[in-house]
Amino acid sequence: MSSQPPVDVTSKEYKEWRVSNLDGSGLTEIHLVISTVVLSYWLWKCKTAADYHRDPTRFTESQWSRVLFECAVFFVPMFFTLTDRFVYPTLAVLVGGSVYFRWKIPDPPYRHDKWAPDPRAEAFEKSHILGKVTPKAYLSIYRAEMMLLTCFCILAVDFNVFPLKFAKVETFGTSIMDLGVGSFVFSAGVVGVKPFLPRLVKGKLVTATLAHQLKAGLWTAFPILILGFARLVLTESVDYQKHVSEYGTHWNFFFTLGFLPVFVPLGLHVYSDLRVTSTVLVVAYQAVYSLTAFGDWLENADRTGLVSANREGIFSFIGYLTIFLMGMSLGSEILSDVRTFKERRMRLVSVLGVWTTACISFMLASFVCGIEPSRRFANAPYCFWVAGFNSFTIWLFMLVEEDVDSKLPPQLSRSGRPAGYDVPIILEAVNMNSLTTFLVANLLTGSVNMLIETLLCDSMRAYLILGCYTLLFMLPALLLYRAGLRLR
Repeated sequence: MSSQPPVDVTSKEYKEWRVSNLDGSGLTEIHLVISTVVLSYWLWKCKTAADYHRDPTRFTESQWSRVLFECAVFFVPMFFTLTDRFVYPTLAVLVGGSVYFRWKIPDPPYRHDKWAPDPRAEAFEKSHILGKVTPKAYLSIYRAEMMLLTCFCILAVDFNVFPLKFAKVETFGTSIMDLGVGSFVFSAGVVGVKPFLPRLVKGKLVTATLAHQLKAGLWTAFPILILGFARLVLTESVDYQKHVSEYGTHWNFFFTLGFLPVFVPLGLHVYSDLRVTSTVLVVAYQAVYSLTAFGDWLENADRTGLVSANREGIFSFIGYLTIFLMGMSLGSEILSDVRTFKERRMRLVSVLGVWTTACISFMLASFVCGIEPSRRFANAPYCFWVAGFNSFTIWLFMLVEEDVDSKLPPQLSRSGRPAGYDVPIILEAVNMNSLTTFLVANLLTGSVNMLIETLLCDSMRAYLILGCYTLLFMLPALLLYRAGLRLR
């Protein structure tokens, strides 16, 4: 594409030129901005625990005020940091508020006999059911937060208030949106391992057969692939702007998501160790890319045939499959219920070990081998970076939950807490219907771009549109949550 911008800023050519040949931003800046998702959770968790312990009855009655508080805690910091405004003041407010409300949480009753069994631990152990997988609050929040960030960015990038250093890079480099794409796949892998976990049937732990796993994979893949073809037809029919080097001429992200559940059961049937499979897969892919002419073809080939025209989407699928398997590997360790408090705390060590391994692998690939991360081709450094970031983020969510729950009164064990205590209402709504939320966000993004010249909007109008957009893509999820319905 030409280095000179087209004259008409409202043209399709200008919009495609605007997001081409971007270099991204540094890892420190990216991680600092995204840290708001953990700090927002910390603030919400401490405030919620303080309110509940002060007056449990009032906590259950003031639902709407809690929803407004959740919007302020989870949406406002996202607006400020992702538009590169008030980043440090926002971080300071989140940290200060978290520390204050944590101080307001009363300590559990003093135990005169410290050697006696902890009644909370006893109740926790008694409520354990072998082979059962109950929802994990930290995973629900992590997945919903990643979804909110993704949905916000796909429209925000079309406005001038969104810094282009956060948009997807052309080939090599790192950015927030690059991290968001990989995190979306990783989070899907974390919960995607659930059908493969042993479950209790007539007193015995059994694992689903390959036929059952394939059937479940196809059932999951079918609607996503339909959405992929629908997006292809719609974008071509209305001549919608697209960045061809992102996934290719015809491929889109829905195709990548759709094929993942189909290939995973087949791969696990060949070899069941997820860590070994994912590592071998990405190392082999990187070796072929770096040591043969395949890498040069990927970067520079003409788009003369169907494969060549969609090479980014087709071959980056190998990397995204690796990320999905890495997420499944982590999910297999943290999804199943633990029996004791000690085992629950040991999971912190286990997840931290996953982060350490991914971090070392990323440094070896990037700094020793000199390979730059590439979201476009989902190469090895990119896969390790995504796995490291997400495992560390989950570890921080677990740490916050462990810290605040350590102050729980004895009568609260594995269950029995009111709705909205463990997971914010708005995030639980998104988590129950994540695919629906993502689909609505994509439809709204296309509609806004068709009806409004986003690049001509001033800051105030851009913020107003993004605020309305956020409320609109959240609305179906909230209505479905209120009705007790779960679509996808």
